[in-house]
Amino acid sequence: MKNAKQLREERSALIDQAQGVLTAARSANRELTGDEKTAQDAWLLQIDTLEADVTRAERSEKMAAEQAGRSAPLNSHNTTEARDINSYSLLKAVRGTHGFPGGAPLEGIEKEMHQQAVLEARAAGESVQGVGIPQMLLSQRDNSITMPSQPQDGGGLIEKNLRPVIDLLRPKSILRELGAQFLTGLTGVIGVPTMASGAVSSWKPEVGELDKSNQTFSEGEMKAKRLGTYAIRSKQFLIQTAPSVEAMLRQDLENSIIEALEIAAINGLGTANQPLGILNTAGIGSVVGGVNGGAITRTQLIALAAAVEAQNVRLTNPGYLLNVPTKAKLMDTRTDAGSGLFVLDSNDTLMGYPYATTQTVPGNLVKGTGTALSAAIFGNWSDLLVGQWGGLDLTVDPYTLATNGQIRIIIQSFFDVLVQRPKAFAAMKDIITA
Repeated sequence: MKNAKQLREERSALIDQAQGVLTAARSANRELTGDEKTAQDAWLLQIDTLEADVTRAERSEKMAAEQAGRSAPLNSHNTTEARDINSYSLLKAVRGTHGFPGGAPLEGIEKEMHQQAVLEARAAGESVQGVGIPQMLLSQRDNSITMPSQPQDGGGLIEKNLRPVIDLLRPKSILRELGAQFLTGLTGVIGVPTMASGAVSSWKPEVGELDKSNQTFSEGEMKAKRLGTYAIRSKQFLIQTAPSVEAMLRQDLENSIIEALEIAAINGLGTANQPLGILNTAGIGSVVGGVNGGAITRTQLIALAAAVEAQNVRLTNPGYLLNVPTKAKLMDTRTDAGSGLFVLDSNDTLMGYPYATTQTVPGNLVKGTGTALSAAIFGNWSDLLVGQWGGLDLTVDPYTLATNGQIRIIIQSFFDVLVQRPKAFAAMKDIITA
């Protein structure tokens, strides 16, 4: 079965053939012959068929990449196209942007991916100002450093003589781990209908009119919101070709986006261009510690889960989300005075449910005289939607810091967050951890 790249190449060859016959006829100032018309019709039919095949193959490969990203490392590739995509270099893309001093124009896989990103941005109603990174590359979860040459046997990447680079210690990505739904390739404004109250059945005699159910629906809305950052690097750094430099640049920019996105999803205000996060969404369940805050105990954890379960929410991806101080407090909190057991004594589950820890959960909340209070969330995480419009847009600014020999790399993207059903989440926002 041919992959998307092979189909695109085959279609491009047919277009060249068809165009060549037309060009020859025009040059000779004549009409097409009968045989040429028959050949043209056949080529056009094949071109249309291949266009549909390319679209189908791209979708299949995108779904396969997303599935692999959820279930297994993407270090092993068994197709030529997979190896081509994996050879994509962010450094080459940066050096190929307009304005990079002495840079060469984009070519190869970097140019192809830029063209794909331009099409995605156009479909989303946006435009690419610099070099685009398409959604298909953002689906890659590469756990290794890209090497200058790729193996030809599909055996995966090989790391040789790599010197590790110490990067900033940023919070790990936890939304996908917990089960949040990521919606990609979005265009325009997205309406998400939610049933506020469902149908109610009632028992009746053999002959008798049934009661009418008053089903009500509410509709959430997702709009593209611009999220961006920039990194400052020296020109000397950016002309390096070492795999460690490539990895450091990727991680710094990508992690910055992930961190900002998860902060907004958890505690976004819904104002000043921010998405509305879980903790500030009206209608989520609430567990209170005290007037000035309170300790989190086994009782509060049970209450958090019960606040969601009592709403008849189908728990497809349930779990707790904590910050580090709250996790530490639970590890040091006894279940009772005499058993010697602690509330949290597992790296996998809390009260029988999965849990995750991240410093993007706030620990600086204030209530009454209580300060530095933490939050904890229990929820059905598949009810958290994270939408993305297009890929990423890289712009290089070589002028602002030119006298310092430095270059700004600006990255922009478009995201939004929606709590699909507020009743699927409950939070405690006044936890004393000190």
